[in-house]
Amino acid sequence: MKKKELVDLITGIFLMLLAGVILLLPTFKVNDLSFILKTVFGFYALIKAAQFILILKEKDFESLFTCLISLGAFISLFLIEATTRNTVLVLMIWMGLMCLIKLKKADFYHDRKNKMWILRIFILFAFLTSGLLTGLNLYYEASVQTIIIGFFFYLNGILDVVDPIALYLMENNK
Repeated sequence: MKKKELVDLITGIFLMLLAGVILLLPTFKVNDLSFILKTVFGFYALIKAAQFILILKEKDFESLFTCLISLGAFISLFLIEATTRNTVLVLMIWMGLMCLIKLKKADFYHDRKNKMWILRIFILFAFLTSGLLTGLNLYYEASVQTIIIGFFFYLNGILDVVDPIALYLMENNK
């Protein structure tokens, strides 16, 4: 496995572990949606910054853009009033910008005539669908909100792991 694929895989696993922690939070009566999203976006920005630094030679800016968008969402959650509507708005803007990054990555593969673009489009639609469903269902009680956010970020972690595994499998088939 190449260094970039290994770093991408480890990053995706860390994001899945973060989501697993979020899913356990209702057990410990931690249900503040704003606090949870601040924590998630903060860790997301840190993990993606580390990923960008580790694969700097690859000239892949997807993780840098993700880091910047997550950092922007993290900062905006401190600047706005912590209502459910505002928090959902920040999440939806973050999700929309992430969709643009995922679309750009699919275009990157398509330009190089790599069949991975089809998988990246599937990942984009799965991310978009899960994000929209998450945003629409965040008006329940606090513990349900936490579980919904946890599942959203867990699915996002799984989608991040699919790409390096598929690249690795494609290399071994040649």
